[in-house]
Amino acid sequence: MIDARLLARIRKCVSSFMKSQHRKKGLKVFAALAVLYAIAFSGETLWRRRTRAVVLEPSKSSYFHYEFIEIRLSSRDPALRRRWRQSPPKVVVTRGGQPVTTIASIREMALQPDESTGMWSARWPCPWNAPTGVYELKLVEPGDLGERLTARPFSIRRRKPKPVPHRFAVLTLESVRPLRTMKVRTPDGEIKDWRGLFDWVEYIGADAFWVLAGRTPGDRPQEVWLSHNLPMIPELAKESRRRGIKFGVYVMCYLTLSSDRLSRYEYALDVQDGRPVPTRAISIRDPRRAEDVGALLERMRDIPEVDYLGLDYIRNPLGGYELVDDFYREMPVSPPPGWDKLSREERMVYFVRKKIMRLDRDFIDAWQWWRAHRVAGIVRGIKARLGDSKPLWAFTLTWDKGWHHGQDPVMMNDAGVDADALMLYEADESQFAAMMRDWSRYVRKDDVQLIVGDVIDWNLHQKHPEGPKEFYRRTVEAINKIHADGMATGVFFHDLDRALWGRLGPWDSRAWMDEARRAVQYFKASGVVAR
Repeated sequence: MIDARLLARIRKCVSSFMKSQHRKKGLKVFAALAVLYAIAFSGETLWRRRTRAVVLEPSKSSYFHYEFIEIRLSSRDPALRRRWRQSPPKVVVTRGGQPVTTIASIREMALQPDESTGMWSARWPCPWNAPTGVYELKLVEPGDLGERLTARPFSIRRRKPKPVPHRFAVLTLESVRPLRTMKVRTPDGEIKDWRGLFDWVEYIGADAFWVLAGRTPGDRPQEVWLSHNLPMIPELAKESRRRGIKFGVYVMCYLTLSSDRLSRYEYALDVQDGRPVPTRAISIRDPRRAEDVGALLERMRDIPEVDYLGLDYIRNPLGGYELVDDFYREMPVSPPPGWDKLSREERMVYFVRKKIMRLDRDFIDAWQWWRAHRVAGIVRGIKARLGDSKPLWAFTLTWDKGWHHGQDPVMMNDAGVDADALMLYEADESQFAAMMRDWSRYVRKDDVQLIVGDVIDWNLHQKHPEGPKEFYRRTVEAINKIHADGMATGVFFHDLDRALWGRLGPWDSRAWMDEARRAVQYFKASGVVAR
């Protein structure tokens, strides 16, 4: 309601105005000028505010561990922009008020002008397994900016993986032997067809059977996948379902098992005798390979009885030096002086020598992070194609938490891997103990779902005099020590082909599988002290 006194005043003003018709034209002109001046004044004030405003911000509000945090600094102030061109501003990331040092000992980053956007920008690689939460951006020397500067925060988050069963036990099969004609000696000594494989899964008490489905190249020229066992996958999946065993299939992603290269792909380069040479590994920068892996897993996903999908060799397994220019272009590290004057071959040779010498720890750290970042990007794309209907696992080599091979379990988790199967192979006893220390210091149970595994191979246990018992000892040690705050999520045994036809030493298949069975029983007992 309008106040009565105010209404009376309005009526009085209107009456007075009506009596002054001869002044009507002048008042209209005066009112128009007043509005014009007000608009001009408001516009000038807004323009000054926009010109003087300085904004320091991330490109988005939250990031996963495999990402670069894209930092942007913007201002319309011409004088300030000229000053920045003469002396690029530096930015630091803080948490709880303290600066955060990231990959390659990076603490401060110089922002560089981006002509396409008119902004100054930098790329801050997320630290290895950085704590989740809020991070702040600060200019190192803000000068006289004062309240003109607005700095916006960002957060680092962790993807929640699809859960796998409690105390999950898996037996794998990595074989290209024709399944259709396979003869299998079962635990009780009977000879069966391929169905005898499942007798062993049941014998050790495993919950799941993970089988290699995709390997490159095929038998025919330029054939991408070895095809003779692919029609058998639905039959194996149905048999697994009939027995109450979960069934998974996996694909060898970037390593091929032949020196015959497919014209479809770019291959990774190594350096031998001072010059780059192609390897039998496909380059992780070739998008066609990720498309082919995704398409094959999509076929496997659509088999109703397939429960899990897996990735093996999801890394650059050999060489990788065709990536050196990509590395320097994307990572916030500087190439050596005169880099642009070297030929591509010379750059690769220089890079390899620097890497092999391992004197520059920051350089090694940057190279390992960047490769893991690249691989996580591939996983993210494959996961987006497959969706979340079935869990995705990946095999990870375990030297230096996987970093040595360009893999990081935390990045893998955030990119879409639901369970990381750690291949604790090819280490002697002291190296194995060092692996346990490294892993237990690095990841906690809430960070990732880890499935630990050892290989059934006497040679890869350094022909230990106790053979299968050493295999059991290492398996149980990994179950207990991979995390500092609890047991592993799962355990796997690699693989049934090796257990039946591999390098078993003076023991038979049953002796090795008895130890696998004992490890499963220990694991299922949820921590009863091993004998």
